[in-house]
Amino acid sequence: MLSHLEKWGILGLGQLFGIAVETEAGPQARVARFFNEFERADYGRWFTHRLITLCRSGQLKGHSYVNHPKMFTLAERGHAELERRSLSLGHRYRDSLSEELLSHELHVAAVGLVLTELYGLRVRTERERYVWTGRGGRSPAPVRAVSDLWVVDTQPKAIEVEMSKKSETRYKEIWDAYRLRLEGNAVVLYLTAWPDGVRCIRRLARQFHASFIHVCGLAEFRQTCGRAPFLGAHDGQVVSFGPAAPAAVAAPRLVPALTLGGALV
Repeated sequence: MLSHLEKWGILGLGQLFGIAVETEAGPQARVARFFNEFERADYGRWFTHRLITLCRSGQLKGHSYVNHPKMFTLAERGHAELERRSLSLGHRYRDSLSEELLSHELHVAAVGLVLTELYGLRVRTERERYVWTGRGGRSPAPVRAVSDLWVVDTQPKAIEVEMSKKSETRYKEIWDAYRLRLEGNAVVLYLTAWPDGVRCIRRLARQFHASFIHVCGLAEFRQTCGRAPFLGAHDGQVVSFGPAAPAAVAAPRLVPALTLGGALV
């Protein structure tokens, strides 16, 4: 659990239950936890009391936000314990987060947990590849081509979790930066949380001739446990994780598809 907090930065009560307690639950139940679903009864369970004990001992730090369950970050003693056991990732841990970044960071962690816990993929976070300030945010950069997540695979995949739409100019800047950084068959996968996000990103990908851009709705990704297709600018350009989802919950799957290995467990 300490290692997860160092990697993802901040996790909610529901996410920690999914990681540490409900490991034998079905995929749908675990994904719900990874997206930080919780019940009021969770506050009275033994695991919550264990988290409180770890906070009191200085290994974890609890945070309260409006309309969210209790959130947790790593604390000094917890990080020291990881270093003592040679389990630390070797970068600075996050001990705070501004509320305006919370929703985005929780969803990034949720997507990362689906890919690592259900699919067993090797996923690197932005925090592992970028310099963070001591104020809970990224250091400024005029053009940022460091994705929220990076899937290490024979076909590398950058993942961007978009809670709201950027300007067209900003997308062009980011994608131009990606053109310079991506190598081989690497692609950029967008998960959009705003209405019409999939259509918007596909249109811009065609407009800017960005064939490496693919997009999927964040809600669809969650509903299908990560199996929904990421659509490219043109029909027939598809990237997906694992086998297709059942027709009742998945969007139509286009072919040919670039499918990442690894069965759902």
